[in-house]
Amino acid sequence: MRVTLEIADFDEMKKLLSLFQTMKLESIKIISPKNEAKPNILKGNKTINPKDLFGIWKDAPKNIEDIRTKAWDRK
Repeated sequence: MRVTLEIADFDEMKKLLSLFQTMKLESIKIISPKNEAKPNILKGNKTINPKDLFGIWKDAPKNIEDIRTKAWDRK
């Protein structure tokens, strides 16, 4: 069985370990969160010109009423 406890303070961990020792629990394994893999964060591509995206609906203008009508049209 595996039980995960997240403890922020080292003193709390020592208290918890002493409690486990008084209960005669000897098979306890401590895994430090320092070994956790951190996500690889990359900066975005700043060379893309966002102005090209502004005209994507120029031939088919949309408003909120058109979107609602089309979304709820269940024929």
